[in-house]
Amino acid sequence: MTATGMLHQIRSQMLASKVAAAVQHDAVGCFHVFTAPDNTRVWENMGLTAAEISEDEATLVNDIAALNACFASRDRMPRLEVVHSRSDVLIPLLKQQGWQVEGEYIVYGCQPDASTHIDPNPGVQTVEILDDSPVSAMQAMMQIGERAFENPDAPLPDVDAAVAAQLRWRGMPKVLAYIDGEPDGSGMLTLPVNGCSELAGICTLENYRCRGVATQVVAHLIRIAREREISLAYLTAADEAAARIYVRAGFAPTGLYQTNISRVSLDT
Repeated sequence: MTATGMLHQIRSQMLASKVAAAVQHDAVGCFHVFTAPDNTRVWENMGLTAAEISEDEATLVNDIAALNACFASRDRMPRLEVVHSRSDVLIPLLKQQGWQVEGEYIVYGCQPDASTHIDPNPGVQTVEILDDSPVSAMQAMMQIGERAFENPDAPLPDVDAAVAAQLRWRGMPKVLAYIDGEPDGSGMLTLPVNGCSELAGICTLENYRCRGVATQVVAHLIRIAREREISLAYLTAADEAAARIYVRAGFAPTGLYQTNISRVSLDT
């Protein structure tokens, strides 16, 4: 597959998966805005691009202005997660419009059928969360994600919030990891679209890191991807340590990048 074809496939999958789990969704030019009125979590209040975006700067400038207005109408900070090649014009243009890069990450990909075997770790148990699993499993997964990524003291989400998430994430394979019976890591495959899915939210609670938890979560998700005949699994690595885990599992750089970019103030 060409880099252009892979870019289109990944953008299409990201968008379809996000739409399926959206609380509020607005289409604005070549952008899609997702917001949640009851919380400010970054992964529920952000935007994506369409699979195809214009390279005409005047068109993009107009779309960016509409994007800013949409976020303002939802009382949320403008924020995008953009998968792109090095030659794309969108990120430089956003910078010119006052947006600031939060981070740029290499997009890694693999074919699950050809991925590297990962030996089981007897100290780590992984369990798939099914659509009809007890809501307590979803509560544990949500708390691990919030503690690992945002707030180390995040409380256990209430039942209503977990039930709502369980409904929005139906059809998306999820995995919980345990050490000595305690949930300590998690991850998921976003909604598979045309044989493509993202490994997302791979995380481990701080006190359990460096014990092989993330490796076993990735291994379990790859097994699920293989069973579901996913032909392209992709992800981004938060740091070099995470990247080493993914490379050992058979992932390799795709030549694409994901830039997370936001605009703190619309007055600048």
